[in-house]
Amino acid sequence: MIFLFILSLIILLIIFPIPIKIEVKFIDNIFFFKFFNKLIYTSKDGIQIKFLKKIIENKSNRKDKKYSYKEEHPPKKKKVNLKKKKKKIAIIRLYKYLRNNKFKPLIKIKGYLDYGIEDAALCALLYGILNIVPGFLYYILSIVFEVNSLRLNITPEFNKKLLSFGITGIFYFNIANIIYILFLFYKSLEYKEVTP
Repeated sequence: MIFLFILSLIILLIIFPIPIKIEVKFIDNIFFFKFFNKLIYTSKDGIQIKFLKKIIENKSNRKDKKYSYKEEHPPKKKKVNLKKKKKKIAIIRLYKYLRNNKFKPLIKIKGYLDYGIEDAALCALLYGILNIVPGFLYYILSIVFEVNSLRLNITPEFNKKLLSFGITGIFYFNIANIIYILFLFYKSLEYKEVTP
């Protein structure tokens, strides 16, 4: 019975997509990053910064221990191979694979941008340039994703200094999508013999 439940759960994960919600905001000079409506990072609160500092300190302590170990135990001389195989992703090949992928994960994008410059003429000119962004963003995202909807509201504020933006992306992945994309990355690898 338990085995059938686990098997059916795996099948559901493979077939049906899992939504992943990511939200980024910059309001009143404060940066916010949310994952599933839970605040992961904000530039106002120092808790996350302290957490990151702890991680960096732990890494530096580990490196110091490695160096002390190397000084006590000098490394043994290894035989040097004249030729080594180096893995490298072929960008053009990967682009073609991702572009022609029929199993792309779905994505929904919703966002806004409120900006203002004291020079009204420059603000109007910038508004014209920024209206190209949604089309460009759609093209970039459509390489990897099946773009379900893309809505970006750009609002200029004349004779003001202002910048605030927010973007919410909902990604619909399933395990089959992830496996196939990883397979395409693997297929795009090329091996080169390099002399050290």
